[in-house]
Amino acid sequence: MSGKKPKERESYVLRMGDGSLVEVTREVYLEWYQSKRRERYQTEKEWKYGVCSLDRLKETGKAEKAIGYVSSGLEDNIIKELYVKKLHEGLGSIGEQDAFLIRLLFFEEVSVKDAARICGCSRRTIQNRRKRILGELQSVMQGIGIIGGDF
Repeated sequence: MSGKKPKERESYVLRMGDGSLVEVTREVYLEWYQSKRRERYQTEKEWKYGVCSLDRLKETGKAEKAIGYVSSGLEDNIIKELYVKKLHEGLGSIGEQDAFLIRLLFFEEVSVKDAARICGCSRRTIQNRRKRILGELQSVMQGIGIIGGDF
C-alpha cells in the first residue's frame, strides 16, 4: 500500500455495518482501508468527470434500458461492425504515427504512460497528441457521415 501507513498496534478492529466490532490482522485492516480510499476516489472521479457507472444506473432505475441497448441484437452488432470499418478507414486518412498512437491507446489498450515510453516522449505529449488526433478523427468521421453520438 502506498502512502502513510498507520502505526503498529496490538490489535486491529473494523466496525461492521451492524455496528459490531471485529478483530482482524494488520494486513486485512490495511487492505480494507485502502479499498475504502479507492472507492471514495472513484466516486469523486465519477462526480467530477460525469462518468456514468452501472451502479448509478441501477440506483436511477435505468440499468435495464442501458443493458438492453448494449445487447439488443444482431442489427446493432452489424451497425457496430460497419462503424468500426469506417473508423479504420478514418484512421487510414490521419497519418501513420497518429493512427499508430490511436491503435495503441484504444485497440491494444496500452496506458498513456506505456505509450509515452514506447514513443519516447512524455505522458503530457501523448495526452496532447491524443486530444488533437481525436479532434481530427471526429472531423473525418463526420465527413464520412458518422456523427459523434452515433458511434
